[in-house]
Amino acid sequence: MRIEHLYYFKRLAEALNYTQAAKDLYITQPALSTAIKRMEEELGFSLFYRQGTKFSKISLSPQGQVFYEYVCLALSSYERGIALAQEYEGQQSSELKIGTLYAIQGQFWSRALEEYRTFSSYNPEFSIRQAFSKALIAQLKKGNLDVVFSAKVDGKEDKDLNYTVCWSQPLVAAINKQHPLAKRAVKQDFISVADLADETILSYRQSSPVYTSLGPFLERHNITVSHFYDDEITLCSLVSSDENQVALLCYSFLVNAFEDVVCVPIKEAPMDFHKLYLVSRNETHSKVLQEFIDFMSKYRFPNILQLRN
Repeated sequence: MRIEHLYYFKRLAEALNYTQAAKDLYITQPALSTAIKRMEEELGFSLFYRQGTKFSKISLSPQGQVFYEYVCLALSSYERGIALAQEYEGQQSSELKIGTLYAIQGQFWSRALEEYRTFSSYNPEFSIRQAFSKALIAQLKKGNLDVVFSAKVDGKEDKDLNYTVCWSQPLVAAINKQHPLAKRAVKQDFISVADLADETILSYRQSSPVYTSLGPFLERHNITVSHFYDDEITLCSLVSSDENQVALLCYSFLVNAFEDVVCVPIKEAPMDFHKLYLVSRNETHSKVLQEFIDFMSKYRFPNILQLRN
């Protein structure tokens, strides 16, 4: 099977349209159709379901879906192998494809990248994508990202990945400044679980990586959450619009946008409540990527709660 045919299949599996895929690949549609047909004959199964006039509607077959996932991995390994080999010829790329959580923002993050850029001998260029942890880990495993800053998915480590703790997020109560609890919380710089009794509590969905730590904490302290949401922005927006609600969330710089919301640590929750990791594939890396991983593994990120407004 020719390597270019794998690229043809990958693009068609993503476009699900022969005309568009052929255009993206700079080949004719008949050439693409012939290549896919030969692949299916060689493999002994259909990669696509075809419907409509001249196969205007196509979708991946179950076999095609499985094959697609492994083709992505194979092509990613193939491309990384070429890049590593080219380092010996002085043709190495200095681009780093970095994935981060939406919550990772603020001066400390930008400062870390700039300090690495100053330190590095490779004059690196950064391509940064943001997503939630599950999507970041999936893209890392496919080879679409070089390294990610992420939480563990379902609280578990993947055996094919390396994890290094970078920093932690404390659990805080986000309270509208008009709420009676806000003045008391600011005066003592924390609140206790007992202070939350009889409050309407908002927090993360069970599908959130945070819930691995949050769920046991809620159960241990008999805290009932009334409504569940995906992220800190949504939670703070709801607290901002209704002073009778309190949100339990992991502090990030994103919440500083809400001037009428105060975030206060919870006495019973450890300051390293939710850990965030530098995650990379368990394989040989390019020199610039290995340098980046080594630098960030030793970098000392500040306590973000101490830097809050």
